[in-house]
Amino acid sequence: MKKGIEPKRFHERMYYTVDVIFAHRERAYQGTLKNLSTGGAFIKTNSANIFSKGDYITISIPYTTGKKHVKRNGTVKWRNNEGIAIEFN
Repeated sequence: MKKGIEPKRFHERMYYTVDVIFAHRERAYQGTLKNLSTGGAFIKTNSANIFSKGDYITISIPYTTGKKHVKRNGTVKWRNNEGIAIEFN
C-alpha cells in the first residue's frame, strides 16, 4: 500500500456523532459513535484500553429521532488511544 493512500472500504462510511451505550461481558460502557457503515463503527471512548482485538461487543445505536435504537453485535477489529473499531457480525 502506498503511503498516504487509504485502502478502499467495502462499505461506505457515514459520519454520525451520537452518544451510545455498548456492552462487553454483561458490563455497560459509554462512548460517542464517530462513524458508521453497514460493516462496522468507530466508538470514541475513555475505556478503549480495556478492550482487545476479537472482543465481542453489543452496541445500541439511536435513530436520528432518538426515539428508537438499533442493537448490533460485533467484534473489536482494532483500538487506539481514542476508541475502538467494531466490525459487525
